[in-house]
Amino acid sequence: MSDARKVKKKQRRPVSGSIRRKPPLPAAKSAPATPPPAAARPARAAPDAETGCIDRFARALVLEDDDPLRRTLARLLRSWNTDVVEAKTVAEATRLLATHRPELVITDVRLPDGTGAALAEAAAGCSPRPLVVAMSGLASAGEAFALAQCGVRIYLTKPFAPQELVHGIAELLQASAPAQQPSSVPERAAPSESELLAANLERFAERHNFTMRELALVRLAMAGVPRVRCPGLLNVSENTCKTMTRRILQRCGARSLADIPRLVLAESALR
Repeated sequence: MSDARKVKKKQRRPVSGSIRRKPPLPAAKSAPATPPPAAARPARAAPDAETGCIDRFARALVLEDDDPLRRTLARLLRSWNTDVVEAKTVAEATRLLATHRPELVITDVRLPDGTGAALAEAAAGCSPRPLVVAMSGLASAGEAFALAQCGVRIYLTKPFAPQELVHGIAELLQASAPAQQPSSVPERAAPSESELLAANLERFAERHNFTMRELALVRLAMAGVPRVRCPGLLNVSENTCKTMTRRILQRCGARSLADIPRLVLAESALR
């Protein structure tokens, strides 16, 4: 290769440092945004009308031998500013009835040392009388009858959503609230009324020629057992259960099964 070519090639080569650029510096990391002060954050939404009904109960008792479920229910009630005590046995819960004086009792039906009906019966003797909610994954018709006779009017089938508990309590309170005092906590029915209902139900059934199975259906309805569970508890088909319901209503003139307690008390008052 000639010297002239070598010179030209050398001229084409870039001079070191004249064209090469330094890599750009990494962009400075922006400082993380500081969270707004507590006062600037949006306030928690006010509870709706149904959730607000739980605020009326200052003290509550939860009887459940399943630890996760018991703690979940207790945590839910505490979120509504309710003072909650927990129990795993009927004996422990019965002691807490006297010492804690709860206004709301939530109890499982089947427990290691007894049934929720035993606690409901003990609660019926308290003054003031607490509202009792029963819950079970599998309760027999006999257990449902015992709960109804102890005055239990809310029955939840496990598993259930928290809103089902709230809705059941709100519905019962609204049904029994006096018209002139809608904002106050309604008084629970006197124990004597519940005892009167239990004592006169069988006489009412005899006067209107209810069969034993029809009487069982009425008691399930009074215990708050969901309608869809009644055929299974009575060991009949859904169509048979509907037929029984129609016969019951025709014989006693009730508008619905829920109307029967009113008719029982009305007839007993006339005797």
